[in-house]
Parts: sequence; structure tokens; C-alpha cells
Amino acid sequence: MPRSNVKLIPGYYFHIYNRAVSDDLLFVEDKNYYFFLLKIKKYLLTDSDVLAYCLMPNHYHLILKIKSDQFSSSMHKFALSYVVAFNKMYHRKGRLYISPFQRIHIQNPSYLLHLSKYIHKNPLKAKLVTRVGDWKYSSYCEYIGKREIDFINPGFILDILSDDINSSIVDQQKDYREFVEDRDEVLQKDFVP
Repeated sequence: MPRSNVKLIPGYYFHIYNRAVSDDLLFVEDKNYYFFLLKIKKYLLTDSDVLAYCLMPNHYHLILKIKSDQFSSSMHKFALSYVVAFNKMYHRKGRLYISPFQRIHIQNPSYLLHLSKYIHKNPLKAKLVTRVGDWKYSSYCEYIGKREIDFINPGFILDILSDDINSSIVDQQKDYREFVEDRDEVLQKDFVP
């Protein structure tokens, strides 16, 4: 089934992603990234919980828990609002995204955990930074306790990694940092074609 046709079911987790058309960029300067995050807060929080994100110059990744049957409509409004503003700012016309947003149903906790690692390491893989924590347009710093954004909830994924039910949030953040920054581990496969 095409990834844009996967049914979005409330109560389930999804990897939502998209990229710019052709060789265009989704984000040209800092204010684009911050504007995109504001649009997430405005349009998506009513119908989903945001567990993680990574915004790259030409694409984005979101890990969401869908809360409502209205999510697709909210996602459409979110995407359209960003495109309209971006086109106006940069005096361009037409499509910005290569396709409607893509989605993958996340069917088990292990996949969810490794997907969060994959998207947080995306800037490192693209050689945009030399350390994962240096990329300011991802939720990684929320996961390791270096920054707080009011709409990200890393708790569920941190709990998956923790073996000890009594571990503190500080211990969970340390464990996650070690999990993501493990340079010896090679990801088994990319999570996006």
C-alpha cells in the first residue's frame, strides 16, 4: 500500500514525513524552522501528540500518536499554511512538497525507539553537524534534558529504553544519549526510502 494511503488510526503511533519538491528546500533560514514548529503547535496538537521531530533543510520527520479522526484534515491545514507563507516570503509559486505527507504505522515499541534514534541522527548522517546534539532543529535536546519545548513528550520513548521502572528521568536521559550517540552501532536500515 502506498505510504500516503496508510490508514491513520487514533491511539496508534505513526512516522509522518515529507520532502521538498525537486532540489528545493523546505527551510532556507532559521526563522523557517521556528515558524514550522509554531505551525505544528497551532494545527497538530489538538489531534496528535508529538513524540519526536527532526527538521532537515529539504525534509522533515515527525513521530506522532494520533488522537483524532480529524488528524488528516489538521495535517492538510498545517502543510498548506506553511506552503502559503513560505511561497509568499520567497516570492515563489506552486508546490513545495513532493507529495502529500507520507506515513508509516509504527507497530512495536522497538521500532519506535530505533526510529527516534534514526531521525535524531539524521543531521549527523547528512554531515550537517559533527555531534547529534548540535542540530537545533530536532527534539534530541529535549530527550537528553538540554532544552525544553512545551509540546514534545519524550517520556514514552524514554520509558521503552529504561529497564528499571524506578529509574529517574535523569538516568533515562543519560541512557538515551548513550543509545543515540553509540558510534559502534550501525543502523540496520534506513527508516525512509
